[in-house]
Amino acid sequence: MSLRKTQKRHLLLRLTIILLSLTLLGIWQIKAGESKKLPVAPTATPAFQDFHLLIPKIQVEAPIIADVDGADKEAYFKALEGGVAHFKGTAKPGEGSNIFIFGHSSFYLWSPGNYKEIFRHLEDLAVNDEIILWYQQKEYQYQVTEMKVVEPEEVEFINPTKEEQLTLMTCVPPGTTLKRLIVIGKPKM
Repeated sequence: MSLRKTQKRHLLLRLTIILLSLTLLGIWQIKAGESKKLPVAPTATPAFQDFHLLIPKIQVEAPIIADVDGADKEAYFKALEGGVAHFKGTAKPGEGSNIFIFGHSSFYLWSPGNYKEIFRHLEDLAVNDEIILWYQQKEYQYQVTEMKVVEPEEVEFINPTKEEQLTLMTCVPPGTTLKRLIVIGKPKM
């Protein structure tokens, strides 16, 4: 075998090892991220009381970035680096209409931000589970009333409602953008 062929084989072998190592590192980071859950008490007071989300059952705690333009991909990707996003033009807690919040179920490992998988376990919620929003130093409690998986084109869930409701949305299954999971909550009485 010529020296040139041997060098090519060694280079190919090195590249294969590097790619395999990077792939395994990515899988390890995903698995490690799944096991890291924040301890959240049902009545915890979050660090950011201006606009904040708590979901005790799945141990989610995240700041809510207000008034994000959902039609501007660059703007909402930037917002999702710092938390979950409140869709611009939808209600805020206490305003008596639809509060629409969206977040990632998964995102590129190399992208910036600490909230790339914040809604990864959203599908583990069930009817009657609690969701808490903090807005302007006031706590608002909601109870899950409905969950459904819809097509990405089904956008009527951002529309105003006659009564206050909280709508959460993320992509499912995690790692894809095939469908959307919609979780609807009504104020607890």
